[in-house]
Amino acid sequence: MSLSPVLFGRSYWISDPYAYRLPEAYGPYRWVRYYDDALLVDLRSGQVIDTVYDIFY
Repeated sequence: MSLSPVLFGRSYWISDPYAYRLPEAYGPYRWVRYYDDALLVDLRSGQVIDTVYDIFY
């Protein structure tokens, strides 16, 4: 699955993954909030690498 760049812009980044018990993201990867879920996204391609469901409910 890939996301549009609009949906993983800097305003959606999770700046402190540790606060949500998420592993650190390195290199081109960032955790982003998508509704109630946290997605690990490759910022170069928009591909979703990992998903943690219902973390923000």
